[in-house]
Amino acid sequence: MKRIYVFCVLTISACTSSPAPIGSSTSPSASPQPSPKLTTYTAADFATALAWAPDGRLFYAERSGTIRSFDGTNRRVFATVSTSTDGERGLLGLALSPTFRDDHFVYAFYSRADDTTRQRVVRWTDHGGTGTSLTTIVDNLPAGSDCCHKGGRLAFGRDGKLYVTLGENHVASEAQNPSDLRGKILRYNPDGTVPADNPFGAGNPVWAIGLRNPFGLAFSSDGKLLVTDNGPSGDAGTPGSGWDEVDLVVRGGNYQWPTCYGNGIRLRGACVGTLPTWESGSTTVVPTGATFVSAQGPSGYQGDFVFCSYSQSRLKVMPADGSRVLFDGPRCQLDVKEGLDHALYLSDTAAIYRFGP
Repeated sequence: MKRIYVFCVLTISACTSSPAPIGSSTSPSASPQPSPKLTTYTAADFATALAWAPDGRLFYAERSGTIRSFDGTNRRVFATVSTSTDGERGLLGLALSPTFRDDHFVYAFYSRADDTTRQRVVRWTDHGGTGTSLTTIVDNLPAGSDCCHKGGRLAFGRDGKLYVTLGENHVASEAQNPSDLRGKILRYNPDGTVPADNPFGAGNPVWAIGLRNPFGLAFSSDGKLLVTDNGPSGDAGTPGSGWDEVDLVVRGGNYQWPTCYGNGIRLRGACVGTLPTWESGSTTVVPTGATFVSAQGPSGYQGDFVFCSYSQSRLKVMPADGSRVLFDGPRCQLDVKEGLDHALYLSDTAAIYRFGP
C-alpha cells in the first residue's frame, strides 16, 4: 500500500516552507492586490479541520481531541473529546452552524475511544468561548477494525443540511451498497435526523455512493459540491500509488469505487458511476481539506477551487470546476479555509498559516 493515509504518516517534516511561485490563474481579479505571502498564524497540533466564526474567531480541531479558538491574539480551549488516534482515527471534522450568530452551535466528528469501531458527530453551544450543552447528533458511524479509511469531514450546504464524509473502512464492496454507510457522503438535518428528500429512501442518510476515503468537502457559493477522494493504493489489484481524485457530487451520485478507479479503469465487472472531474494518474497527492476561494480571495487564487496535498505539502489550485491543476500554492497538508479578511488559512501537522497580502 502506498501509504496509510494522512494520520499514520507522521515522519513528514512539519517545518514552514516558502510558497511556490504563484502561477497564472484563469480566474479574473477585480482589482490589483499585493502579492500574497505566507506567515505563521498560530501553532497547532495536527489541526485536521478549520472553521471561521462570524465574530472573527478561528475554530480548529486538533486530531488528539481538542477544539480550540484563536482570535488573532488569544488562544483558548473550546471543548475536548475522548478520541482514539489509532491508525487514521481522531478528531477529524469541524463545522459551525450556518446560523451560528443565533444558535452558537459548533459541530465535530470524532472516532470514539471507548469503541474504536464507532465514530460520532456531536454538537456544543458556544457560551462565552466555551463549549456547553454537549449533544450527540449522530452516533455509531462505522470506523472498522483496521487502520484506515475513516472519512470524517463535515460541511453545511446552502440547503442548511449537514454533510458528512465516511470512508469504506477497507471494505471496498460496501461503497456500492446504498444501504450501508461506508464509502459515502451522508446528509442530515442539523439535529441529526434524516431529511425526507434524501435519494435512497426514508430514514437513509446516504446522499452519494462509490467513494473510497473522502477527506475534502467543499461547497461553492452557488451550491456545487466538490469532494476529494484518496486513491486505491494497491487495493483489489490496483497500483500502489497515485489515482487520487476530485468528484463533483450530486444527489444520488455514484463515484465508481470499487468497480473502477481513476478515469474509468476497470476492476470488477462493468464500470458503474461518474468519472471524477480530475484524477492524479500515477502521481501520489493524498488530497485532504478543500475550499472554494471567493472573488475577494488572494491575488491569483480568486474564484478557484483549492485543496491540500498531505504527501506533497502543497496547496493544489484548480479552476472552480475542479478539472485540472493550474499550479501549486503554499504549504498545506490538512485543511484550508478563507478567512473573514479573505486571506487563506492553511494547516499542517505543526501550525496554521495565513496566506494573503
